[in-house]
Amino acid sequence: MTDPDSLTTTIRDLLTRTIVRLETMGVGDEALATLRPARRIGFIPRPAVMDSVGRAWRLGVLLLARDSRLFAIGGITRSIELTHETVYMNVEALHRRELRVAATRGGFALGDVVNFDVAEIALDVASLRAETGPLSLRGDTVMVRWVAGEGDQGLMSLESYLAVRMDILAGD
Repeated sequence: MTDPDSLTTTIRDLLTRTIVRLETMGVGDEALATLRPARRIGFIPRPAVMDSVGRAWRLGVLLLARDSRLFAIGGITRSIELTHETVYMNVEALHRRELRVAATRGGFALGDVVNFDVAEIALDVASLRAETGPLSLRGDTVMVRWVAGEGDQGLMSLESYLAVRMDILAGD
């Protein structure tokens, strides 16, 4: 049986070591945000805006914040310069542009990568056993589901997964 405190400590230690390595390598982080959709206040329209909630490193299907919090990826966009709207765009292209503009309205630097509507991953044993996100528990091993829909073939231990992501970022 897994000791909950021991497992949480082990995960936190692994994440701390990963953060140290990311900082040592000088890997750039990305913005985290929540999206406030467009709305009306009375007759006054308010455009969509993204509010900053921190920064994190993208490690495949995971986002790792400097305080060792893990997030499951959500949407991603990039802040762009506000220019005139192009009239002849399909609906999906217009939606992507609206997201980019919302990031700019939120005060993100031009060109900054913004991850929005991300979900924090609980690192306690009960949550890991529930398998509600990309992390799960198999025996005493924390696993990452890095490929959705592949069953257990899409699983890798968190330690191995982070090592592979570090190697990719290091160019190894």
